[in-house]
Amino acid sequence: RPTAVCIMSVFTADLRSEWALGDGSEFAVSREDDEDKVAAFPRLGERPSSSSSSAQDAAKQGKVFLQVHQRRDEDRTPSFEVRKSSEGVPEIPLTVCATTVGSWVDESILRRSPWLSRCLESPEGAASTRSLSSVDDEDDFEAVFGSFDAPGGYAGSEASPSTGPGAVTCRKSGQQSLELRLPTQGAGQKLLAPGSLLQCLDMSSPVGALSAADAVKASGLAGTHLFAVFVWAVVLELAALSEACRAVILKTVDVATVAIALAVGHMTCDDELLRGCYWCLREVMCSASGVPQEWSQGPGPVRLSKGYLAYKSTCKTPLRILQKALDADSIAKDAKWLTSTDCYTLCQVHRTRSEDGGYPHSYEMRLDHTDEVVMTGLREDEQSPCRIFAHKGAGSESSEHSKEFLGAVVPNFWGTLFTLYDSGADVDSLVLREPRLQGLPLRPRSEICKIGYETNIFGDCPRKVSVEFVRDAERPKMTNLGPRWDKKLNSYALPFFGRVKKASAKNFQLVVNSDQNTIYLMFGKISKDLFCLDFRGPISPLEAMAIASAALAKKRAVS
Repeated sequence: RPTAVCIMSVFTADLRSEWALGDGSEFAVSREDDEDKVAAFPRLGERPSSSSSSAQDAAKQGKVFLQVHQRRDEDRTPSFEVRKSSEGVPEIPLTVCATTVGSWVDESILRRSPWLSRCLESPEGAASTRSLSSVDDEDDFEAVFGSFDAPGGYAGSEASPSTGPGAVTCRKSGQQSLELRLPTQGAGQKLLAPGSLLQCLDMSSPVGALSAADAVKASGLAGTHLFAVFVWAVVLELAALSEACRAVILKTVDVATVAIALAVGHMTCDDELLRGCYWCLREVMCSASGVPQEWSQGPGPVRLSKGYLAYKSTCKTPLRILQKALDADSIAKDAKWLTSTDCYTLCQVHRTRSEDGGYPHSYEMRLDHTDEVVMTGLREDEQSPCRIFAHKGAGSESSEHSKEFLGAVVPNFWGTLFTLYDSGADVDSLVLREPRLQGLPLRPRSEICKIGYETNIFGDCPRKVSVEFVRDAERPKMTNLGPRWDKKLNSYALPFFGRVKKASAKNFQLVVNSDQNTIYLMFGKISKDLFCLDFRGPISPLEAMAIASAALAKKRAVS
């Protein structure tokens, strides 16, 4: 009676190589066609051993016998069929579920990896494990997505238990022998292979003045091969190579590759890669067009379902793991843009209008002494919010779901109240519009401060400005210092200590309790589209930019 068969195939150093190193070291992964020389299935005793005479000779030449054990995908629906061979004999196709490949490799090549170097120096029999994060054991791929290879896309399938841990283990099996066991579950099982291991070691020591970044660029790594080399570089502790691969991944991550990039970032606990994936997903999923259609139907490689993002059947990752990236981003933005200093920061605000002199208006906040662009703002029309971005992030295609977005200044209809919100999102409206956003971590936006202008339709007195801090309520409320009537100038005047050049109703200074000895913020006109903005603590840079944008906004009830 025929049965399904799984075999262990063993390859030795006299076989053809899948990847060869520059010095001739190679992994054997395929068999010569001469069946008379090699038995179809060699016995375990016929495997090369470090105790054999050939092993001793290789050890004298500074070589190490490296074996890699890899478990292949198991068929979730076991089946078999009886076929007729060319000779007319019934045969059953065999399925290989695991392979062991081995080769003699120069010890100097293996010692390029700090991890393998430590393994070589460890006592015989000792093992070292590099864990790779993976999804929860109870979350089965096909239980969530179905079978990717089914006709028409994913089709439902029964779940099966995980086959083993997602880790890479290295054991010193002899004096000059190492055994590597690759992950038996998760993305590591699909990505890691012996060929990419040796390529990674080869690229870690570039020739001459060629850096790791140049080696990655010259190799033309792309697709899943790039991610495989990156994971190996992390496992082997090759910092320069992993940084070079990460830079390429972050530069090229898009709708088609964000799923596998997310899985690799989670697997290697790479915070920088996870942050890049989060903002890519945030911009794509929260855009006006919503989640791409190819993520739910069609032959595309990416699938989004039940809060999981999958790339083919290679990996699936829960979107909830991005909460850490969102929290870290929030902390970093607060530390840089909402933290004040006791000294004065001297800046200028440059306003740029459209060609006809109307909207949209863009604003640049630049440091006085270096002309560095600190923040930029964009206002589409006189009634729209002013969106503020870090550095030069503001543009016609800039999104409030990008990582450069810092906050928005939202006016009321009369232009008498301006509210500064942080970089959070209007979660309720987004989820209502696109229900599949529920799995993506989002932070509700919150108020930071309110800038108020007293109604003054006839313009018979100077403007009155107030700033009330909502986030840090213990900070005192600030008001503008009232100007005095100057008989010689026949107008209201304030001393601006040479920082302001033009008279304007927009000029003002913020103080507490009308104490003119301590000025916390000074805003005034230098030329038509150039303004002075000087501030100190407790006003932060983002709050100062919001106050300036409110001063430059259209006000229907303030003359």
